[in-house]
Amino acid sequence: MPVESFLTEPAHVDEPREAAEFSDVLSRVASDHRPVIVRRNGEALAVLIPLEHFVLLREVLARQDVEQLAAQIDWDRLVKTHPPAQEWFDGEEPKPF
Repeated sequence: MPVESFLTEPAHVDEPREAAEFSDVLSRVASDHRPVIVRRNGEALAVLIPLEHFVLLREVLARQDVEQLAAQIDWDRLVKTHPPAQEWFDGEEPKPF
């Protein structure tokens, strides 16, 4: 799934007044795979983004949340107080560690 670079400047449109105009803007975002900034009275109001950009944004934000939570864990203490189960080391299958 190729994703357009986020470094290019998004298009700008004035707030659609009619449902047909809004439909046209949505179609443009979906077909061009590029975000569009919607303006009201010349001021940026909202951004319409392609669905694949939204999915990527959610993944990035989720990763940031996980990294923040992981940074709060005392990993050295955790390994000492909660060692892995012996079954992880038994058997002949390849080990990830």
